Amino acid sequence: VYVSSTVADLAAERQAVIDWLVTAEHQPMHSYRPNSETVRDSCLEDIDGCDLYVLVLGHRYGFQPEQDNPKSLSITHLEFRRAKQSKIPRIALLRTSVPDIRASDLLNAPRAALVRAFEEEVRREVRPAEFSDLRGLIQGLSTGVQHELENLRTIVRSDDSQTIQIVATLTQELARKNQMIDERETENVSLRGRVKELEDELLRSAVARTLTAAAQPDASEAEIAAVNALEAGDTKPAQTLLEKQEAREVAQIGTPGVDDVLQRQEAAALAREQGAFAMSHNVGEALVAFQRAAEHDPNDTWTHFLIGDLQLLLGSLSAATESFRRARLTIEARLRSTPDDITAQRDVSVTYDRIGDVLVTQGDGPGALDSYRKSLGIREALASRDPANTEWQRDLSVSHNKIGNVLLAQGDGPSALDSYRKDLEIAEALAARDPANTEWQRDLSVSHNKIGDVLVAQGDGPGALDSYRKGHEIAEALAARDPANTGWQRDLSVTHERIGNVLIAQGDGRNALDSYRKSLGIREALAARDPANTEWQRDLSVSHDKIGDVLVAQGDGPGALDSYRKSLGIREALASRDPANTEWQRDLSVSHSEIGDVLVAQGDGPGALDSYRKDLEIAEALAARDPANTEWQTDLALSCSKLGTLAHLPSDLRTDYLQRGLEILVKLKQENRLLPSKDWIGSFDQQLAELTGGGEDDSAN
Repeated sequence: VYVSSTVADLAAERQAVIDWLVTAEHQPMHSYRPNSETVRDSCLEDIDGCDLYVLVLGHRYGFQPEQDNPKSLSITHLEFRRAKQSKIPRIALLRTSVPDIRASDLLNAPRAALVRAFEEEVRREVRPAEFSDLRGLIQGLSTGVQHELENLRTIVRSDDSQTIQIVATLTQELARKNQMIDERETENVSLRGRVKELEDELLRSAVARTLTAAAQPDASEAEIAAVNALEAGDTKPAQTLLEKQEAREVAQIGTPGVDDVLQRQEAAALAREQGAFAMSHNVGEALVAFQRAAEHDPNDTWTHFLIGDLQLLLGSLSAATESFRRARLTIEARLRSTPDDITAQRDVSVTYDRIGDVLVTQGDGPGALDSYRKSLGIREALASRDPANTEWQRDLSVSHNKIGNVLLAQGDGPSALDSYRKDLEIAEALAARDPANTEWQRDLSVSHNKIGDVLVAQGDGPGALDSYRKGHEIAEALAARDPANTGWQRDLSVTHERIGNVLIAQGDGRNALDSYRKSLGIREALAARDPANTEWQRDLSVSHDKIGDVLVAQGDGPGALDSYRKSLGIREALASRDPANTEWQRDLSVSHSEIGDVLVAQGDGPGALDSYRKDLEIAEALAARDPANTEWQTDLALSCSKLGTLAHLPSDLRTDYLQRGLEILVKLKQENRLLPSKDWIGSFDQQLAELTGGGEDDSAN
């Protein structure tokens, strides 16, 4: 066991850890001394030969060697990272009390900031035990060591080909399901990373428990059969065994002499392990298991996050919102006892973000904006507390980005642009700080794209094209760096699409079509790779749509109709899969409208009427759902306009449609919510004048 700590402030704690390890018949390694630069390399090499790593962290950062240490990390910090690199289980024990402030770095602001940053890194990567005295230290040490020893006996080891193969088989499908979330939650990288680590840990633990039972001398035939089934990728027998164990644990609750809290926690652990098994083949079954775990142990924050993720996959948006709220309540309960817990504060901000994301999907713009702004308030406080903390800076940029998205959807371009520029400022600073950090480079690309979106809405085509090309340059470099990275490939397809949007608006149809086809090529490859990925399917429908738009402008009606119908087929499948998904419903209405336009141009009035009415039905439902959503209101006005221009309809009916659409636009303009690019009031006035004045110019559009 490698013991890592500073010495000046933790000498007694360090000795207590070593004494306990010796008494427990473990072999401690503790060659590190904070005032000796010469032992740095040997310390890091010693870690590689250990089975466990124990960090005792107080309030002192420690010695920072100069050689081969570009980030000026302390030896303790370097050791913590080396243990991670070497894939050695890490146990962290964090001291909350300060016995002698003179032995700490708390009176030295720059070094205190280093201590805080190190502590935050530890909290992000492991689940540390906190202690205030030697008794609490040893209790945390004993629990941590016993837990890791149990894992080491059975969980993935480099020489355990059986376990590696089982976990690899089961995680293939789990990875695909995670990707479905990740594609929509690209901003919440840190949170998704934590949840993914927990999922992996649960799966390994479930496999380990099954293997351990089967390895016992008195193992039953069912336990041995469960291992054989796992090797074939079948988790059902193992799930059945864990379910029986869970039932036995629950039956013991209330028995004299039994610790009910520990009993419930063990039952919850067994339920979560069943959920981990089920996630590889049946999301609904996994959800039921995790919900049981939450009933056993309602205070486990991450169980609620996992439940919320599964509910998102199943399209249960309201239920997911409630799960994320429950997660927040558990964190807030922790904060009531430890209000200075900055990790918990950050986690609260993340729950507001997650809830906001669901509300956006549900079409509740005002609710989402309120949730995002609550998250922003927390993040501003954290970022101002420690401006050097890059994770908090990135969190802050994400909040500005999300708020900008909602404001843009509500038609408030200037405020959206202000939010996006705040996001860009942070993204530029982070990317300049570490050009090799691909996550920060991607953030910068996204920021350029967002600003381009606003400039497009404001009619500034050249400015938008400049922003999009900056984003494209970064996306292209990332995609070339790792062609197997599907996220970066998708980013590149998006930048091709955005550039095509501006080019077609500028009348450059040839180059726009080239951009759209490059985007389509990437998306066809992605969709073929995983046909069940709904986000990639939607992307593919958008590419067909965009190509259809260019072909219409070039006078190729049959080609455009073919592209639009390919898009419609994908969108109908998606919308039927989740009727509550407003984005997919709007996509479907757009497809009906575009097909109607081509049919009008081809002289097929009845066919166009059928398409336009399907479009109107969806547009009405969306506009009624969220009157504050400017885009949906203008969509409804446009749907009315399309029906108002059909020559074979009675004039009074056409007039009703046009008058209804005009009223919507006038109201939006009075509220200063009508985008310049969608100010069709003059066009409506002209069409109405022609109809009421007896004009027969039915070509007005």
